[in-house]
Amino acid sequence: MDDQRKRVIISEIENWRRNHLLPEHYCIFLLNLYTEGDRPQSSEMARKGSGGSIASGYGQVAATSQGAVARGTKATAPYVSGSAAPISGKMILSWLIGAFLIAGIILLAFHFNRFTPLMQIAIFACFSLICYILAFAFRKSSPLVTHLLLGLSFVVLLLGGFYMIHELGGPLSVMLIYLSIISILLCISAFLFGFPYLLYCGVLALALVYGVATVDRVGDGYTWWRSELYWVPIAGLMVGLGFLVHQNYPKWAGVFAICGMIAFFGAEVQSLYIPTARQDLIQMLLFIKVFLSSAFFFFTRGYWYQWLRL
Repeated sequence: MDDQRKRVIISEIENWRRNHLLPEHYCIFLLNLYTEGDRPQSSEMARKGSGGSIASGYGQVAATSQGAVARGTKATAPYVSGSAAPISGKMILSWLIGAFLIAGIILLAFHFNRFTPLMQIAIFACFSLICYILAFAFRKSSPLVTHLLLGLSFVVLLLGGFYMIHELGGPLSVMLIYLSIISILLCISAFLFGFPYLLYCGVLALALVYGVATVDRVGDGYTWWRSELYWVPIAGLMVGLGFLVHQNYPKWAGVFAICGMIAFFGAEVQSLYIPTARQDLIQMLLFIKVFLSSAFFFFTRGYWYQWLRL
């Protein structure tokens, strides 16, 4: 290592020592290591009382480090209390936000039934919106907090909405419309935050809404080929969309393709809830589709391995 680089490193270590960014004995060890034991005692050490004890401590650390280097081993120092990172404003803000959220949840849990339905809807909406805004604010600085807040936001929005629709006596159609709105929000949030699992949730939730909404229509005069017409074109469209965008957007292409493969079996899953559907026919169709999808996966494996990262 050249002298200029050594001087820069030594200057940085002395700066850490002056500002107490590292414990004293760590700085002494690093200084002794980079100066090869030739560094004289600094004036700052001399000003701190008990000069003899500090000098002796410096000599002990120097001897230990030299012996460790000679033996080819690492010299480790014991943990010193009080060496934690200083408390920052962001840390205090995070603690306060977490404390207020927990306190608010506890307060609302005890007094929620006392509020009017309109007030309950406002509470669910405001709480979900606050979590969503906080998730967007922490999306770059703290990804883990972002995932937790996003999950909490959509869980509260989903369960709270279903609870209020049930309490107000809303029909199934209202629940399906509400779930469709949440699914669209999930898809938009996936592109906004860059999280593929949100797109998975949104697309599969839309498929669920589609299946529940069409089950009566498919069951009226049920035939297996008519049921397939409700699902196979959608599956082909989604898989084709995945192949279309896989060069420019491989992350999203994988989501479309996987959801399309799941929708390929949607007719059989939906037929399980139709009383007039024959179980043996459903099983035979499932076997045929598994064989066809396996063959398709095998012959197009060159694409799948690239943009699904298999």
